[in-house]
Amino acid sequence: MFKIKEVILEEEKLLLIGFLHQYGLDYEYDINYSILIYDEEKLIATASLANNVMKCFLVANEYKSKNITSLLFEHLVNELHQQEINHYFVFTTPDNEKVFTSLNMKKIVITMNTVLLEGGAHIDDVLADLKNEYKISNEKKAAVIINANPMTLGHLYLIETAAKENKEVLVFVVSEDLSSFPFIDRFEIIKEATRHLDNITVLPTLSYLVSKLTFPKYFLREDQLINDEQTLVDVLVYKEYYTKIFNIKKRYLGEEPFSFNTNKYNQVLKSYLGNHIVIVPRKEVMKNAISASLVRKLIKTNKLDKIKEYVPEATCKYLQSGKGKKVISIIQSKKLGRH
Repeated sequence: MFKIKEVILEEEKLLLIGFLHQYGLDYEYDINYSILIYDEEKLIATASLANNVMKCFLVANEYKSKNITSLLFEHLVNELHQQEINHYFVFTTPDNEKVFTSLNMKKIVITMNTVLLEGGAHIDDVLADLKNEYKISNEKKAAVIINANPMTLGHLYLIETAAKENKEVLVFVVSEDLSSFPFIDRFEIIKEATRHLDNITVLPTLSYLVSKLTFPKYFLREDQLINDEQTLVDVLVYKEYYTKIFNIKKRYLGEEPFSFNTNKYNQVLKSYLGNHIVIVPRKEVMKNAISASLVRKLIKTNKLDKIKEYVPEATCKYLQSGKGKKVISIIQSKKLGRH
């Protein structure tokens, strides 16, 4: 009889990490729930959750024919249902694809080393609903995808360039709330700052782009470098779904001379999408390249009077508001991160 045990104690976590390492797998930083399966006293399998993303599935080789993966999966689904979460994802290796599709999971994308599957909804339907909600046309269009933490004159220049060169532009705002400025505030600032452009629509990326789901390491510190494979899932989701459902023919990117991670992401996008990608030179103010990280540094060092040189009026107004003052206080009290 197999026994399932939730990982609670630090020694249990270390046991899990060691078990993963035996099979060449790493424990991932964003995990918040893990289970271990034992046969008597022998550890034979594990799986984890990062919010609604299932990952780090591992079954000892000699137990792979005993339906253990289904046992892991069903336990995690039950755990999610108890949290009233009915839309979930699985990150696993391609050799596990058939196991999960047999459990009613639907494949989103697959690479050489990773398959991403989804349960409870499917990206086609979710994006179709988003398209209808924002009344997006079927005409050819361009896209800009930004985090804007906070929005700068560089972001505005990128959007204005795309708007000038295309009949219709979609500005997707990264929905993941891992930034100093909350998503809902970033979204409203961008809408306000682009109000003068009548051919753009501002909308959320949802869970599928530049998120902990498709691109978890985008939000790591700069010294934790990403590689091509780690960006590929995000790039393929954009290529296979967003470009087709929204009829996107061009994607505008800002030139990235400072961030290794973002520059690497841009390179992978360019290599997979070719002429679909338009890279716009970074806007400068008095020979200083504009960046959101520079603005956050000015906030951190309390040089608030200099910020207006680098951001649109909408960002200035926000920083002067009650919400903005809270964000300023948080930034000044913590160590600066990338996003």
